[in-house]
Amino acid sequence: MRGISKPWPPTDVYPEGQERASLREAEDVYLAELTCAPNQSSFARSEFDRFEKRKLRAVMYGEQRSLCIFCERRITEGHPAPPIDHWYPLSRDPELALQWRNLYLSCQRPETCDSAKADHPFRWEDADSNMPWPVDFRYENFVGFTTRGEIYVRTDVPMSEHLRHALELAIADCTDGDRERRGIVNLNDPALVKARVAAIRGERRRMERNFNNGKATTNEREQRASQLLGKGKFPEFVSIRVAWLRKSLGRGR
Repeated sequence: MRGISKPWPPTDVYPEGQERASLREAEDVYLAELTCAPNQSSFARSEFDRFEKRKLRAVMYGEQRSLCIFCERRITEGHPAPPIDHWYPLSRDPELALQWRNLYLSCQRPETCDSAKADHPFRWEDADSNMPWPVDFRYENFVGFTTRGEIYVRTDVPMSEHLRHALELAIADCTDGDRERRGIVNLNDPALVKARVAAIRGERRRMERNFNNGKATTNEREQRASQLLGKGKFPEFVSIRVAWLRKSLGRGR
């Protein structure tokens, strides 16, 4: 889970043969009509479904460096195509249904990410505000990883309590009094944990091939981390790779 930049929304969002319109133009018309809709959630869904999603995804792959916004698995154009997640759920916040900063690509796995999230908001209590959009918050600075491949919320970085609780619940199952609450996007699913460990092993094998005795200096490890973060397409699970290279696994646990 990382922060990203979303500088330019698509300039054409409708299928070929229809009148061209940018996302911003479509959103302006939509918001003007939303207040008159008898069922705003249904209207939001129908208007969003009018879009040619392929045109949205073409821009989003570049923004997300071809990784799922939640788990950092590789996402590619295929059948079925990666779903577009509404960070603030469309059913709860229909006024944000066409807001570019609210839209992110997710992977297709049924146990995690968009499929697990459904229309759940990223909050601990209903009265809390949602977790910030990834365009407004560098999540990679607030989460950590263990050597076993688990993701957690760091205790050594400041954040509000409601945000901390929301992020903890987003990542994994939590105890709330005498009840258990299921993690919203389930980022410690066993398959994900195993895949992160494999990513660390891949970096270790690379080091063993390229350096005497498999050891690299701090500068050489940082050069490799910077190389990964500079790629147009990130490698899968880039965050735990970088954490391992920078020897920060387990920090703030």
